[in-house]
Amino acid sequence: MSEWRTPPDELRLAVGQAHVWQLRTDVSDSVLLQLTRRLPRHERDRAERIRHPAVRRGFVVARAWLRALLASYLGDARELELRYSPYGKPELEGPAGVAVRFSIAHSGGVAMLAYSGIDVGVDVERIRPVARASRIAERVFSPATREVLASVDPSDRWPAFFAAWTQREALVKAVGGGMLATADPLDFVWPPASSPRRCVEPKRIWTVARLPVDSPFVAVLVGAGPLDEILLWTPD
Repeated sequence: MSEWRTPPDELRLAVGQAHVWQLRTDVSDSVLLQLTRRLPRHERDRAERIRHPAVRRGFVVARAWLRALLASYLGDARELELRYSPYGKPELEGPAGVAVRFSIAHSGGVAMLAYSGIDVGVDVERIRPVARASRIAERVFSPATREVLASVDPSDRWPAFFAAWTQREALVKAVGGGMLATADPLDFVWPPASSPRRCVEPKRIWTVARLPVDSPFVAVLVGAGPLDEILLWTPD
């Protein structure tokens, strides 16, 4: 996995690849207005219902870029139709939905978009103290993950917690399930591995990659299959 680079003019997804894009969502009001106008009516309506200005801004920027990049990967400038799973996982309608799978996340001024030929999930979170963290961990983390977290030095409590959380969230996004309804077959390691790793279970090989992102953020990509190469792009 490389460092973040400027993308090429022509975007192509090879077999066994995932492309991850890092964006800043703290754009100017004029840019935000331009991006909002590019969204379909139902997504503009959804943005208007988001009360927190920073969250609304992140939604608009991430969704506008998501669609623009999908059009680039597919070579199709027409408006793209998305469908959603019962748990909200977005997918492309028609044959294109098989060719390109994707995932989207944003938090605190940073957005991550992931594209691949296999199901992928990406998550990014700002590291911060969390109320009732023990209760949350009991509900969403596997016993093995909780055991690792219990052994972490207190100074690393929150970085480790959010490393586990983003891995769990990325897995859920990859499979299109719910946080409480999705089993967790992934090993959690701390300190996190610097290179992508594979988690093997009887029916599937998973890819787990910690993505380089500035403090105080943590980001993780999970692929529902083996990934031979993860390319990291950031626009100028």
